[in-house]
Amino acid sequence: MDVDFSSQLLRLHYPAGKYRDGRDWQAVDELRPMSLLKADLPVLFSYTVKDELLPAPERARPRQETQAEILLRTVASGNAWEDAWVSFWRDHFSVNGYDNNVGAFLPHWEREIIQRNAFGNFRSFLEATATHPCMLYYLNNRSSRAGSANENYARELFELHTLGREVYLNHLYAQWREVPGALNGEPKGYIDQDVYEAARCFTGWTLEDGTNIGAGQSLPKTGKFIYLESWHDNYQKRVLARDFDPYAGPMHDGRRVLDLCAYHSSTARHLMTKLVKRMISDSPPESIISGCVKVFVENQKAPDQLQRVSTYLAKEILSIPKVKRQKVRSPERLVAKFTTAVKLPFVLGEGKILSIVESAGPPVYGWVSPEGPPDGLAWLLSAGYLRQRFTLIQGLAENWWGSGEWDPFNGLSSTRTYSELMARWDIQLFGLVRPDLCKALLQSQGLNSESTIKDVKQARRLVGLLACAPSFQTEAIEPNERQSKKLIERVKK
Repeated sequence: MDVDFSSQLLRLHYPAGKYRDGRDWQAVDELRPMSLLKADLPVLFSYTVKDELLPAPERARPRQETQAEILLRTVASGNAWEDAWVSFWRDHFSVNGYDNNVGAFLPHWEREIIQRNAFGNFRSFLEATATHPCMLYYLNNRSSRAGSANENYARELFELHTLGREVYLNHLYAQWREVPGALNGEPKGYIDQDVYEAARCFTGWTLEDGTNIGAGQSLPKTGKFIYLESWHDNYQKRVLARDFDPYAGPMHDGRRVLDLCAYHSSTARHLMTKLVKRMISDSPPESIISGCVKVFVENQKAPDQLQRVSTYLAKEILSIPKVKRQKVRSPERLVAKFTTAVKLPFVLGEGKILSIVESAGPPVYGWVSPEGPPDGLAWLLSAGYLRQRFTLIQGLAENWWGSGEWDPFNGLSSTRTYSELMARWDIQLFGLVRPDLCKALLQSQGLNSESTIKDVKQARRLVGLLACAPSFQTEAIEPNERQSKKLIERVKK
């Protein structure tokens, strides 16, 4: 969904302070449009810590605008399937935006890497992430050069982005030739030797960040990817039992590693298991995982490979009862579902709601370690998150953050009772009337269910409490109505 949120206003507030060289910056308290969402890399580079061009509090701005845009887009989309799909890839290629060097480039990463590639080809997606400043900063490959290759990116490429830690075999085998299948050029997994050699393959993959490269020359300050031949280890290598010739050409070694990883059989299994769990349930049918693996592999060169997997998976879920495919709603989806259910005209309200959205679940681009946030139901509904999720719903219902007001008496007569109010919104929120729940809620508030309710604020509060029911925290993720009709027709054929 392509929606322009750049005119939305976020408050920026910070006290006066000093740069490290003693210069002063002035206090700021103002509303600013979200002007960085379409910014290119050179503009965003100024938000890194390379040079003190901006006050330190300003550097969080690209991350904040990106988080705000994701919330707004989720509320506006009405497409839970697409939201969850894109969110999966955002977490799969997890980067920590609270590192200012990474966060500086998040608008471009979200727009050009995640959104652009989420339904495209995985191999292309993989290289797009590998060459972006967010990943180059986050996993330190920007400083990797011959003689001092940094292993961070190579290790996470194997362990998280492609093959998976399930086939990390270093505890079983010390030499590459010992790995089953290696002598035939098809190793079943990887060991540390593969990581070390792959790290050498990615030397010289860096970015234009002003670094001095010798002979009186420095790189430009644009944030753009650059391959430095002088930094690359050109000697022969061996990765996943394949020999790499020396001096094979610019970026050849790294791209060959990406090929080997993207097309390895373990990658399809690792990715599809993780994806199906995210889209269906914590314990999905093995048959669906296997089916997704088949589609993924058969279409590995197709430009719409991931779209084909999505279409297949969306069709398969129709055979599974909703009760068996419940996933926890993200805080953004929680906001979207509540505002849609009560017809609340949601506005950002200066961004005051963003802090509670961040605390109601793993914050978008806020997970420190590269494996990304956990996805289990029990973990996401732990006590700490659950309390904040209730606060989020109640704040929306009662407009604590200026996010919009709504009419709780819509569709009810002027003599409506408490029980009628509860029944009206029970249907809207859950699709059915649950008199026992509504009765228990009213009793907990000391209210007579047959009394007339006139207070709008009280009504909003009660509906908010109703939406705090456990069943509102989860959903069966599925395509929107238009997509579902097409899929049902295909199933019938």
